[in-house]
Amino acid sequence: MLEYVTDWWGMRSPQVAGLLLTVLFPLAGAVPRKLPDGYTRRVWQMQDGLPENTVQAFAQTPDHYLWIGTSGGLVRFDGARFVVLDRDNTPLIRQDNIFCLTAGRDGSLWAGTDGMGLLRYHNGVFRAYSAGQGLTNEFVRAVREDRNGTLWVGTDDGLFRMEGDRLRRVDGTGGIPALAVHAIYEDRSGNLWVGGSTLLRISLFNGLSNNRVEDCKEFHLEGGGSATRVKSILETGDGAIWVGTVSGLQRMGPGGPGGVTSGRFVRAPEIHNTVRSLLADGAGALWIGAIGGGLSQYAGGRFTAITAADVAPSGTVLALFEDDERNIWVGMQTGLLRLSRTAMNAFPLPDTANADFGTVYPDADGSLWVASTNLYRINARRDHSELMPPPFPGVRVRNVMRERSGALWIGTEGEGAFRIQNGQRVQYKKSAGLVNDFVRALLETRDGSVWIGTDEGISRWHNGAIANFSEADGLAYFSIRALLEDRAGDVWIGTERGVSHWRNGAFVQDDVARALRSEKVWAIHQDADGGLWFGTRGAGLFRWRDGKMSGFGNAQGLASNSIYQILEDARGVFWMSGPNGISAVARSDLDRAASHPGFRPAVTLYGLSDGVEATQIHGGVSPAGCLTAGGEIWFPSNRGPVRILPLEGRPEAPPEVVIEQAVVDGREMPGSAPLVAPPGQGKLQIDYSAIRLRSQERIGFRYMLEGFDREWTEAVRRRVAYYTNLPPRHYRFRVQAFLMNMPESVTEASLPIDWRPHLYRTPWFLASCGALAMAMALAAYRLRLRQVHARFRAVLQERNRVAREMHDTVIQGCTGVSALLEGVAALGSVDEAYRRELIDHARTQVRVTVDEARRAVWNLRQSGSGPLEEEIGPLLDRMAQQASHASRVPVRFETFGTPARLDPAVEHDILMVAREAVYNAVRHAQPKEVRLQVFFEDHKIRMRVADDGCGFDPEEALAVAGEHFGIVGMRERTERLGGRFDLRSAPGSGTELVFEAPVRSAAAEKLGMDLHS
Repeated sequence: MLEYVTDWWGMRSPQVAGLLLTVLFPLAGAVPRKLPDGYTRRVWQMQDGLPENTVQAFAQTPDHYLWIGTSGGLVRFDGARFVVLDRDNTPLIRQDNIFCLTAGRDGSLWAGTDGMGLLRYHNGVFRAYSAGQGLTNEFVRAVREDRNGTLWVGTDDGLFRMEGDRLRRVDGTGGIPALAVHAIYEDRSGNLWVGGSTLLRISLFNGLSNNRVEDCKEFHLEGGGSATRVKSILETGDGAIWVGTVSGLQRMGPGGPGGVTSGRFVRAPEIHNTVRSLLADGAGALWIGAIGGGLSQYAGGRFTAITAADVAPSGTVLALFEDDERNIWVGMQTGLLRLSRTAMNAFPLPDTANADFGTVYPDADGSLWVASTNLYRINARRDHSELMPPPFPGVRVRNVMRERSGALWIGTEGEGAFRIQNGQRVQYKKSAGLVNDFVRALLETRDGSVWIGTDEGISRWHNGAIANFSEADGLAYFSIRALLEDRAGDVWIGTERGVSHWRNGAFVQDDVARALRSEKVWAIHQDADGGLWFGTRGAGLFRWRDGKMSGFGNAQGLASNSIYQILEDARGVFWMSGPNGISAVARSDLDRAASHPGFRPAVTLYGLSDGVEATQIHGGVSPAGCLTAGGEIWFPSNRGPVRILPLEGRPEAPPEVVIEQAVVDGREMPGSAPLVAPPGQGKLQIDYSAIRLRSQERIGFRYMLEGFDREWTEAVRRRVAYYTNLPPRHYRFRVQAFLMNMPESVTEASLPIDWRPHLYRTPWFLASCGALAMAMALAAYRLRLRQVHARFRAVLQERNRVAREMHDTVIQGCTGVSALLEGVAALGSVDEAYRRELIDHARTQVRVTVDEARRAVWNLRQSGSGPLEEEIGPLLDRMAQQASHASRVPVRFETFGTPARLDPAVEHDILMVAREAVYNAVRHAQPKEVRLQVFFEDHKIRMRVADDGCGFDPEEALAVAGEHFGIVGMRERTERLGGRFDLRSAPGSGTELVFEAPVRSAAAEKLGMDLHS
């Protein structure tokens, strides 16, 4: 019998073969397959981020977040990440069991808890409603906001309505019976349906004024006792009211002529479990979630139980919800299920879980051959698949190819290749001339040759003869991955290390081979314009056209840099598979990107969220995907072949992007308001996300920190931006989200950031430091200038002092000596005694002058004058006698008060002033008498020199002084000591000079300090 079955490979009638296999394999050989309903599933459980697996309620707020009520807390979901709010992180949540949810029109989220009352979440703030706010029962089972914005709350003991900021019970009085409430629903007519221990319809348009009896109607359901307790209520598009009860599903709908409602509820016998949740989707189908009965659907007048293991992992459905993206969310006791409409579906095959490799090949009759551990054939109608027997028992089939002559080639793993035609089967192995027994690729060229690529070289079969080629013959590498015949009849061979080009019976080394000599070439395609495309394992996609090689990869939006297969449909769209999914991109976009590097092609990504969860696309064996005549795209995977019907896809809106939080130097801060960051180390982390509940694999991101970044940073899957060493200033973080197949349509969020600097880096501090530095520089400059001026003044004063000393000592002494000598000359020999006396006086004057000159020189070498040997009184008296004797003019000296010891500088200057004044008087005034008086007073000395001579005009004398510096010198000496100098004279009225100076001269001390500085 086995031989007969294997001979079937040679039968020319696939119908006969199919019939025979059905007989031989009645159980495992035929798998019925319904037409796909267009949904794909995704399940989340605790290991995926849920706090607990029991999911009881759903709501979607205007910001598009999905809120999930679980037995372990309230959960916010953006499609990629769960954020759990529970009693561990939210003080007002004292009970984690969230039983029901509803979203208000003002953006509020209302949550009913199992024993903790009602919660309101608005603008990030929670508020609790319990007994203090009028809620007498804290087990909240239903929450609903009606079209007027009134909130209704159902509990285990009563129905409540929100009035202002308090809850008021409305049942139990005025004709509304008291009841336990488990469901609240508002129909299209504005009636409020309340169900629990009974079923009520309340007419809201009457406003419930005084709770009149006529405002409420009670309905009786089929059955009795607790079996009729209501758990869910829904109105479908045809006006029927559906009520889920403990014992099943009941319906009240149009039943009379013209669609008149029957007025009573009728049980649906198909549903007999507790119906916890009801949902009418956007397509008009009714979804029923039952406890123990799983998930069911009512459409076209027929109930369908959705109980396949690959759809719902639990028989207990607690909640149903459809979001604004038309996803169906199913809350179960064992997790969260999402059913999404998609163009991509996995075609299940028996015993294909975790297959190691796979190929899909389209046959001429529209059927598909699928090699994935076992070999299958899917019929052209796609309603069933057949498990095909291998050429030999235990042989694993790698690929299939049909010759134009009708012969079927089977490539195997370890048993070479089989050619089956007209009932005859020929096996080609290494022992029979094949280069290797592990077949990876098959290709028939136009000359009728069949190329067989293996793990260790390539063989060419032609009319039964085989020629083998290896690296020694010019093959790039021995491990073959892909084969293609181009329009010119040349054969391109992709290997694990480069590509080989076969032309006119030999391998040629051209620019393409040289450009790809180090790449793993797994896919080769030629487009309608003659361009050659090469898919590589790890290096992306390459295009050879017009003598130029261009590359594409993740940077251009492809799903992966590893490409297993390249298919081009009739619209010029490339379909490329890889480990991360499948990319669809128009070839024209890739051509444009090749010539304009800044252009971003529109890429549609089909990944795990679009197909079956945990799907891994396979490649490395040819053909790793195919395109059928009907436009279907098929790729092999670990869960069977994946089919894409691109025309069933619908346009998608760009996802909403949000900034969730910022982390500044390790401190978490909200991302919803302008961020004021304190001084720190400049470390910034910003977490952003996109709110998309259907699929996030097609979402790309780009972000920029204005004030720091010069261009956008592309981040396809990363949802966090990191910055370090940011200087303090004003920034603006911008993030954009877009679908990779619509890169021009984006949503954007931004966050202003004011990063405060440290005190020492603030502008005012730096300005103050700058001003202080300038002030210090100016002060230093002025100090230096004062020092220069002081030194200049000291030098000038020293010059004046030298001049005064020369004038008052040497010059005055020489003048006195000159006068004495002139007197001697005038006497002649008349009075020899007096003549000798004058000469003695002249000698004495010369000695005194020399002594004074030495003292002046000593004063120049020292900082101050040394002390005089005698007190000032005797010195002045002796000077007066000498002047009187030399001029023969009486000079009278007088002292008053108690003599005091003077500073050497004061003594010296007084003596010089006195001598200058007396000599000027006796020499120029022609006086009859000169008086020199000294007054010793408290802390000062006053000297008066007066004569009765001819007098003079002091101002005129100063103006024409010329080389005479007497008056100037006396005034300078006085001012130097910090004293007072007064000169009074007039022509014919004599002259009076008053000199006053302190005994201890502060001016002298300051002069000494100036000289030292």
